[in-house]
Amino acid sequence: MVPRNDHIWIGLAVSFVVSFVAYGLFLQLGEWLTAGAGREITFRPRTLALMAICLNVLPMNVFRRTYRTRSLKGLVIGVMILAAAWFFYYGRELLNG
Repeated sequence: MVPRNDHIWIGLAVSFVVSFVAYGLFLQLGEWLTAGAGREITFRPRTLALMAICLNVLPMNVFRRTYRTRSLKGLVIGVMILAAAWFFYYGRELLNG
């Protein structure tokens, strides 16, 4: 039996929403830590973006446990798109330096 709401586009949407929301929350957390510590605490944007992409492991596990294979495929496709964009944007800096 195929679970309800098991579509590739749901996985794609979840991957992008989780990553963008997590990136925004990580930026906000950095500002809160800076304000609380009284000194500048900075995180590299490439590290925050990579952590936000990696947080997609949580919905990936949920889709796997609930047998939503199509949504899982969409999530993996979205993660690969985000990882390729991350590598395209930050890869030159990492490979040249």
